[in-house]
Amino acid sequence: MQKTDLSKEQKHYYRSKPNPELVTIAAANYLAVEGSGDPAAAPFSAKIKALYAAAYNAKKICKLQGNDFKVPALEGLWWTPGGEQLTEVPKQEWYWKLLIQLPAFVTVNDCKQATALAGNKKLPYLDQLGFERFPATLAVQLLHTGSYHDETPSLQKLYGYIDQHALEASSPHREVYITDPNKTPAERLKTILRVDVRSK
Repeated sequence: MQKTDLSKEQKHYYRSKPNPELVTIAAANYLAVEGSGDPAAAPFSAKIKALYAAAYNAKKICKLQGNDFKVPALEGLWWTPGGEQLTEVPKQEWYWKLLIQLPAFVTVNDCKQATALAGNKKLPYLDQLGFERFPATLAVQLLHTGSYHDETPSLQKLYGYIDQHALEASSPHREVYITDPNKTPAERLKTILRVDVRSK
C-alpha cells in the first residue's frame, strides 16, 4: 500500500529558505481547533493532544480504506483582536488556530468518525475540532531556526519583504513546526513562518 507523504509532495509547503520568498500555496483541507491565551497554559497543549488523537485515528480509518498517509507537521495561525503584532500585547490576549493538513482523500465523515473514536481516550476539547478548507493563495515565507521566543527578527524580515514588494498581508501569520520541540533543542528548532499576501 502506498503511503501519502505531503512533506515530500508539497516541497514549497514544508520546506523554505532563511530569506523570504514568494510561493504559491495550493488549496488544502485541515483538521483544526481554535483557542486563545498564553500557549504555555494547559489548554494549548491539551488541544494539540486532541488534534493529534483525531489525526492519527483518521490515518487508521483511511488505511483500512486503502489510503494510508503520514500525519503532517503541526501548524499554527497567530493573531490579536486589534491586529497588533503579538509582541505588542500580553500573551493572554493572543488568539490561535492549530492545524494539521489532511490529504485530499480524507473526508469530513472520516474526521467525524476519527474524533468520535478519540473520545475513548477521554481527552478534553474533542468537541471543538473541525474540518476546514483553505483556498489557494500566494504567500511569503521563510525558515526560522531557533527558539519560538526569538521569532521577532524573522517576522520583521518577512513583513519587510512584503512591504518592499508592494504586497499586503491577507491572513494572520502561520507557523509550520518542522521539528518536534520535545525532541529538538530550542536553538535548533525549525519553523516555517508564512503570511498569505495579495497585491496592494
